[in-house]
Amino acid sequence: MKKKAPELISNHHHDTLLFPSQFLWGAATSAHQIEGDNKHNDWWEWEKKKFRKDKNKQSGRAAGHYTRYKTDIKLVADFGHNAHRFSIEWSRVEPECGTWDELAIRHYKQVLQELKKYNITTMVTLHHFTTPLWLTKRGGWVNRRSPYYFERYAMKMHEAFDGLVDFWITINEPMIYVSNSFMQGMWPPQKKSVFKARRVLINMVKAHKRVWRSMTNRCHRGDQPCPKIGIAQNIFDFHSYNLYTITDYLIIRFLHWAVNIRFLKKIKRHMNFIGVNYYFHTRIRRSKKGFFKLETIDIREEDREASDMNWEVYPQGIFEALLALRHFKMPVYVTENGIATTNDHKRIRFLIGHLKEVYHAIQAGVDVQGYFYWSLLDNFEWDKGFWPRFGLVEVDYRTLKRTPRQSALVYKKICTENGIAHELLRFVGHGVRWNEDDRRATCVYE
Repeated sequence: MKKKAPELISNHHHDTLLFPSQFLWGAATSAHQIEGDNKHNDWWEWEKKKFRKDKNKQSGRAAGHYTRYKTDIKLVADFGHNAHRFSIEWSRVEPECGTWDELAIRHYKQVLQELKKYNITTMVTLHHFTTPLWLTKRGGWVNRRSPYYFERYAMKMHEAFDGLVDFWITINEPMIYVSNSFMQGMWPPQKKSVFKARRVLINMVKAHKRVWRSMTNRCHRGDQPCPKIGIAQNIFDFHSYNLYTITDYLIIRFLHWAVNIRFLKKIKRHMNFIGVNYYFHTRIRRSKKGFFKLETIDIREEDREASDMNWEVYPQGIFEALLALRHFKMPVYVTENGIATTNDHKRIRFLIGHLKEVYHAIQAGVDVQGYFYWSLLDNFEWDKGFWPRFGLVEVDYRTLKRTPRQSALVYKKICTENGIAHELLRFVGHGVRWNEDDRRATCVYE
């Protein structure tokens, strides 16, 4: 007897993957990477010494944003973004301890007013890796008084920008800063010390809590609505090559706690939202050098897709990163997510692939309320210099001319439609939907 072929399910969904109605769409930047001439911070001094013969690794005039902010904000509005994240350069507004540069403060107020002119929601970062030289000479974040100095600066900004800031991010990626500056010693002040790393973490936790309390108390005393206050935490997606051993499971759980969760746990009662920066999917295996020694996999061994900086492109990781924060039961914003590449087609695939996973995380119950692509402009990439190209907008560093890439227009379509249209999903595949009549999975790949 001839076997009957299984029934084929032909139901094909052409719906746009819609995001929540008040979802924030934007891009992110940081002051030192785009402004230029930030001469009063530790990075500027470090660049001049470490790369004195290599101008391409000195920030210099960067992307010239400090004087071109109106042009760049016009691009933000033209791209259909309803939110924008940027940082204040602490060393500009307080070039000497306790001395305020009112012209610099007025400049940042004008930036905020320009954004508000286009009805753009503002998210402002207070510390994005750079520290004023005057504080560095006093020991930087190792100094026990650093939380006090940071609170004083934060409250000066809060008072100066009353009603113009919707979200404050106190510290960007504290764990990355501590790791690169005090554990690995790659970034300034290049002081490898477990003791100093621990002290910096303690001081950053204290600094965040002090700012949260002071800002919250001040807005409760006044008539301004309270801004939302949080941090931007880099979340790694960790996986082990040995999936079925208890030892490796415990190692992965420990890494997730130590790198991703520990700082958030310490401030969980002193934040209104969690900012997630996602770039890294990390596979780990035991090293041949010893049972308890670990090593990360070089993705070239597996011939995986990567950015120009050799960071693996792994969209599913952002779903895992967001899902890992669901138990905090508070709003989550993707405050950075981007790719360094000169291939803009790859950037488009990256953007759609990752946003599709953000959509799935929302469906899984994570309260994701916004997404900020990194970055609006090509910029100075810290110890790497100018060669990595992250921007939705290409910058010619000789003339500082801005040229929007095709990816900026694709992202504009997503922002203005508040969703990922069917015609864009063909770049990454549609996934699986449910047929509500018979509850059978319907495959809709193209």
